[in-house]
Amino acid sequence: MIVFYFINFMTFSSFAQTQQEYYTKKLGTYFSHNQTKNYISITKFGICIFNGQSDQTEIYLSWENVNLLSPLISTIPESELKKLLLDKIDSVPYYVQKDSIGVRNPPRSIKGMKIAIDPGHIGGAYHMGETESRCMTLSIDSSKQIELVEGNLSFFTALILKHKLDSMGAQVMLTRTDTGLSSLGITFFQWKKKIKNKKYLDSLIKNNLISEKGLLLLKKHLDDKQLFAQVFASVDMASRAKKINAFQPDVTVVIHYNVNEKNLGWNHTTDKDYVMTFVPGCVTAEDLKTVAGRLNFIRLLISPDIENSVKLSSAVVKKLSSKLNVTVAGQSDATYLSQACLATPQKGVYSRDLALTRLIKGPLVYGEPLYQDNNTECLLLTAKDDIIAGKAVSKRIELVAEAYYEGILEYIK
Repeated sequence: MIVFYFINFMTFSSFAQTQQEYYTKKLGTYFSHNQTKNYISITKFGICIFNGQSDQTEIYLSWENVNLLSPLISTIPESELKKLLLDKIDSVPYYVQKDSIGVRNPPRSIKGMKIAIDPGHIGGAYHMGETESRCMTLSIDSSKQIELVEGNLSFFTALILKHKLDSMGAQVMLTRTDTGLSSLGITFFQWKKKIKNKKYLDSLIKNNLISEKGLLLLKKHLDDKQLFAQVFASVDMASRAKKINAFQPDVTVVIHYNVNEKNLGWNHTTDKDYVMTFVPGCVTAEDLKTVAGRLNFIRLLISPDIENSVKLSSAVVKKLSSKLNVTVAGQSDATYLSQACLATPQKGVYSRDLALTRLIKGPLVYGEPLYQDNNTECLLLTAKDDIIAGKAVSKRIELVAEAYYEGILEYIK
């Protein structure tokens, strides 16, 4: 009997040490110490979360509880997670057992796989691109100009990718269904009219799609660009994340197109062209000031979402680089990569605190395949040499979609 207890103590001690080392390393790899230092402590006994205002532990998870929650936490609604970890309605072992929560098993084939695709921005007419500050008119020479609207590029890329995945038996969901439409199913200008209706505004509040700050800003006299940037954009992001999480996808693909940050004005071309991807992590102290932010921090830390996102994104960034012949971005190739991101162990994959990398549950790739304002890319992107859904589009975006598709195939091998 003495030997039995000694062996079990040694097993527990070794297990706790391994867990402590793993999560300490993960914290240091994907999160900034300066941003999280007042909110977390990882010890030989487990993980302690603080509210940042005092040394009193707000949430404590033993290593046993971390082990139980790790594969499940991304499937638990925030309201339930709050009851479990903050209100302590049930113990973690009892909660897991009584609710028979299903583990999210890794997909083994495209057939039947649930894939969410988020085409970045809104697009539509050029005027809408101006409203959301996601369009450009590039002067090629004295007689030629090129117009690009990112929301249209991302949407048609998403549509091509969806067709490829559909044909292989995947279940695919798009967060928006056409150019010019938001994830709310309406245009920005339609939304602008609807928010004057108290019943509609109350529905946004009830569904946690608008913040208190957003409500206060609605009372100000904002022009369209200000209203979009300061209120509508965050409502739309919250709606996208809500739709994706309700769908419970095996993977999420967030599609964007980049620009050279130093090519200000975006009225002329640049010779720079890079591919990069973003994954969750790098949360800020501002995020952690709220209970919701701290619960999300726990999810990101103890679930395999970040690790799986890195694996998926690494597969995608390699395919994008090889198929498009675009260089993978190093951390010194853009100011935001060095100042607002953390490099992961995989080349071209960066932890970044974006609304969707923070809010979407499960593995995701947030892709930036190329620079639209590159002197070659802008010509390729506007060369209407393909037809998708009855509209003339560029074969370049078909290559981008193909790279995402092949990256997903590589991920599930």
